[in-house]
Amino acid sequence: MAILAVSFSAGSQPLSPSAKASLLICSPGDEIYSYFGHAGIRIQDPLYGKDIVFNYGVFDFGAPYFIWRFAMGETDYMVAAWRMSTFMMEYQEEHRKVIEYELLLTPSERESLYESLVVNSKPENRVYRYSHFLDNCATRVRDQIEKAVGGKIKYDTSGDKQMSFRNLINLYLQDNSWSGLGIKLALGLPTDQISTFSQKMFLPDYLGNDLHQAVVVRDGVAAPLTGAETVVLDEPAVGHPFSVFSPGVIVLLVFLLVMVLTILEWKRNFRFKWLDVSLFAAFGIAGMVLFFTTFISVMPSTKWNLNLIWAWPAHFVLAILWLKPSLRPKLNWYLRLTTIILAMFLISMFFLPQTFHWLVVPLCLILLMRTGTLWKR
Repeated sequence: MAILAVSFSAGSQPLSPSAKASLLICSPGDEIYSYFGHAGIRIQDPLYGKDIVFNYGVFDFGAPYFIWRFAMGETDYMVAAWRMSTFMMEYQEEHRKVIEYELLLTPSERESLYESLVVNSKPENRVYRYSHFLDNCATRVRDQIEKAVGGKIKYDTSGDKQMSFRNLINLYLQDNSWSGLGIKLALGLPTDQISTFSQKMFLPDYLGNDLHQAVVVRDGVAAPLTGAETVVLDEPAVGHPFSVFSPGVIVLLVFLLVMVLTILEWKRNFRFKWLDVSLFAAFGIAGMVLFFTTFISVMPSTKWNLNLIWAWPAHFVLAILWLKPSLRPKLNWYLRLTTIILAMFLISMFFLPQTFHWLVVPLCLILLMRTGTLWKR
């Protein structure tokens, strides 16, 4: 959720009585790693000229096999201590809002938090295995704050609403982006599980709001955990104008094109074989990607993805075999099977335990038009 920068040694010098600790909540950005926002813990100590942010969202694009490990769900993140000025540069450049909540901790709690963060940021401790829903830059911040006060935080759960993980991330994914569509299609059944109050705090916005409304119980007396909300940076957000190259526009245009060409075929009694090969190849490649994320990647959120019902890796094999005319009559069984499965899926998809992106319907209809008419012929 944040780009890699050069960290510096936080040191082990105790904090002075005038030191402050605060929670930073950063708004979402346009890069895929920043879609959901970010969180950090700021430590200020004017006496020693200290103003640093402990950032649990650091990763290294240049690490060996980074792309492969990311796809496998084996991404390692780390915590680093940054100067506040360095931390803020990214958000100023990307026009992202940053909110600060001072943590109303006792001197001993503040010192405990600082010491724990320093220990965490040491080279031998700073790396951790990232998990988007269960262990990320926001949950690590929450855990450190809870640890500092001895687990005495009492959250206000009165306004909590039942939401699945998929519902939560859909609040942040752009509908007109290809990366957003890819993420939504790649997520499987586990993301349709209802999240608990605590689990929602994997999102920085929920973390900030929940901690701001929480209290700390010390010797039977409840006191606010945070002070007033302070806007540290309020850059005007950059809008996302409508694009003719957005997924919705492209998929619907392809749907209309396939429908027109299919009708034209029936009227003129011939077949656009290049169209069949192109479509089966495209759906097959999509199926191979989903097969990888479902059965090979270790990411729990992509398991048991029912989008594999319509996006089969075998479609790519069919595309290759379809290039040879003598093999086409022998593939009629595959066309029948695909047609029946697609039809059953479209009828039952709203009753299945997984929630599907609305573009899945036109995508299925595109393939159904081709398999159905080929079977009839």
